[in-house]
Amino acid sequence: MISKIFVNKKIAQVCLIITTAIWGITFIMVKEALNDAPPYAFAAWRFLIASICNFFFIFFQFKSFTKIELIGGVLCGILLHAGYAFQNYGLQLTSASNSAFITGTSILIVPFILWVYQDKKIELRAWLAIIIALIGLFLLINPDGNDINLGDIITIGCSIAFAGHIVIQDNYMKKNPSILRFFFIQLLTVTILSYGSYLAIDTKPIVWSERLITAILITGILATFVAIGIMVWAQKLLSPTHTAVIFALEPVFAALYAWYAANEILSITSWIGGILIIIGVISTEISDE
Repeated sequence: MISKIFVNKKIAQVCLIITTAIWGITFIMVKEALNDAPPYAFAAWRFLIASICNFFFIFFQFKSFTKIELIGGVLCGILLHAGYAFQNYGLQLTSASNSAFITGTSILIVPFILWVYQDKKIELRAWLAIIIALIGLFLLINPDGNDINLGDIITIGCSIAFAGHIVIQDNYMKKNPSILRFFFIQLLTVTILSYGSYLAIDTKPIVWSERLITAILITGILATFVAIGIMVWAQKLLSPTHTAVIFALEPVFAALYAWYAANEILSITSWIGGILIIIGVISTEISDE
């Protein structure tokens, strides 16, 4: 029994690393695709593909949706929509590497949200981890001491939205909803909101290039439907600390792939900042154990 649990955890770790690598690689893919489609349009198609994939798994469960799944799914979907909107708009103005590192700071914002809404005390160790990450964030987005990139500032909004999503989703997951139905409502909510925002705000026409279609399919199927599904399964076997350590690899994968595919090169100062962010993310999770 012990050996089986050990093997299952190792499989979960490997799967989560693959998932993290997929997320990291898609940063540069999305950045390039946004040259052919405005942010809201891209998000609408990405989440539509993911919704269709999920639909086949809940086809016979439409009469089984609960109030918790519907309300929780919509609330989480609104936050996901906001997060990807900030991320996609930010990606148009900053590098894929910076976007990935800044997005990763969302886990640092979670303690503040819990402190405000649930009166949960932030421990000294968590404060130190947050300070380390903030120093890293400053070095990353302002390595030369010049004006801060607007895209980096916009991406901070993504981190805040994703942090809110983590807290709200955790609250609703404690009420034991069906994961697939709960996830489907989130996907559908993001799809509808993104398409509505595209019609109301985006003015840039869609250019149906090969790279755009490829990015929509890969991010919709792999980075959204499959990757998040693996994440949910893996977190049933791994502790939050182990999960956080693996997720901290996401910006590293993003930076390495951006260097390989798009010749994005971070300065030494930026790398130091990115490493400090990872240390902060890992430390704040360990402090909660």
